[in-house]
Amino acid sequence: MTDAFSLSRRKVLGLTAGAAASPFAPGILRAQASGRCIVSTWGGDYARLLTENIETPLLAPRGIEAVQDVGVEPTRVARSIAQRRLPRGTVDVMCVQAPGAYDLNEAEMLEPLDVEKVPNLRHVQPAFATTYAIPHIYSPQIIAYPPERVTTPPTTYTDLEQQRFAGKVGLLDNSVIWVLMAAALKHRGDPGEFLAVRPQIEQLVRAGVHTYTATDAFGPAMRSGEIDIGLVWYARIVFWRRAGIELRAAFPAEGCMTYVSSMCVMKNAPNKPAAFAYLNAALEPAAQRGFAASMGYHPTVANAPLEGETAVNLALPNPPPRLYPAPYDKLSAARNEVEDWWRRLMDRR
Repeated sequence: MTDAFSLSRRKVLGLTAGAAASPFAPGILRAQASGRCIVSTWGGDYARLLTENIETPLLAPRGIEAVQDVGVEPTRVARSIAQRRLPRGTVDVMCVQAPGAYDLNEAEMLEPLDVEKVPNLRHVQPAFATTYAIPHIYSPQIIAYPPERVTTPPTTYTDLEQQRFAGKVGLLDNSVIWVLMAAALKHRGDPGEFLAVRPQIEQLVRAGVHTYTATDAFGPAMRSGEIDIGLVWYARIVFWRRAGIELRAAFPAEGCMTYVSSMCVMKNAPNKPAAFAYLNAALEPAAQRGFAASMGYHPTVANAPLEGETAVNLALPNPPPRLYPAPYDKLSAARNEVEDWWRRLMDRR
């Protein structure tokens, strides 16, 4: 394992690129969790929902004052890397994408987690469980399409490669490695074989694929008719439907790659008991349902069934699709190679 105090420049750049218990069990959490908890997080709706669903209703009554340190993920991670030698850093809870949590743990910067520290870990769905971070929320990668123009719904990733969609396929530039993993799942039976399916993505590009740097541009492009099919997160479909963009989600028969947003405790966190309490509260059913209702992301715990309109909007097929978190070790090792390949491919268009 990499020594956290002697990270290579390449590793540092990789780091910055980039689970019906009581809310607090007796003993360490209930007796010691108090005071200020610094939460490094994204801004916008996510930060607001942390306050509305976790910090105000679940932590403030117990004497935990959550203070948010808001910023883009690479900048926040870089700041923690710079502080890794300090016995006490400035962050208790780090909110990052799951691949970023993996990288931080490989750099020995995260506190190990277990049910003694975070009792609600016992409810986390096994597919998302790790020993170093909680999976906060998740969303499957699906095939989006407008039903008025695509009257025969797609059923598999390889529908994107069909001639009938030539020039009408959309991809998110910032999610190309997830597209590669989806292609590898279909063509190789293993999302970890994503480097081997680069020729298939190159063929899509040559057929006239549209790429979008901003996720928010994807839905309007479908509404306008610029694209008819593409890979995107299910949560975005829920969001665009609320905005009046009529889209449908097809769940690939081979299974869905799955985005996971994680929370972890820094090894040099100044208030670890409060940080563990924060993670435990984030896994509470009420908090999980709150994020589902507002953001369209699914709960990662098995004891938070959705209800009413939220259950309808976020319904998965029956039987449910197989969900595949990224093979984080392979992704971490190849991230720079994929980024370089994609940049060169875009330059040659």
